[in-house]
Amino acid sequence: MQRTIENLTTELIKLPKRERLEIVRFILFLDNRSLDSDDIDSAWEKEITDRVRAVDEGTAIGIDYDKAMQKIEKRFTS
Repeated sequence: MQRTIENLTTELIKLPKRERLEIVRFILFLDNRSLDSDDIDSAWEKEITDRVRAVDEGTAIGIDYDKAMQKIEKRFTS
C-alpha cells in the first residue's frame, strides 16, 4: 500500500515532539550531505539545536496544525 503525504503526516503528528524534531533534522541533513559547505551544515545544526532547545524549555511558539495545513493548501492551490 502506497502512503500518501496526508497519511504520513497524520502518523508523524502523533509522535512526541522530540521524535518529530529528530525526523526533521534527519530530512534536512539528508539533502545537505552532498554539499561540501561546512557553513551550511553548521548553520542548520545551530538552527535545529536552537529549535529543539526552545521546545524543551517551553518557549517555542507553535501554530495550530489545522490552521497550518489550511495555509499550505491555500498557498499551493492558488
